[in-house]
Amino acid sequence: MSPKPNFKQMSLQQLRSYILDHRNDSEAWKEFASRPRPNAIYFDSDMSISEQKAKLQSLLESET
Repeated sequence: MSPKPNFKQMSLQQLRSYILDHRNDSEAWKEFASRPRPNAIYFDSDMSISEQKAKLQSLLESET
């Protein structure tokens, strides 16, 4: 059995690829879940669903 890789040194893409091949590795999943997502879109929890939809639509339109 080969030793586990150092998940902290892996890029997010490398870690994602590893998880796709080792879906039951809870240590890898914990590291993956703890990583920041620079392209993530965050919504205020006190926004209504209609406000969230409008904000998302605006963001999608600005990307095209």
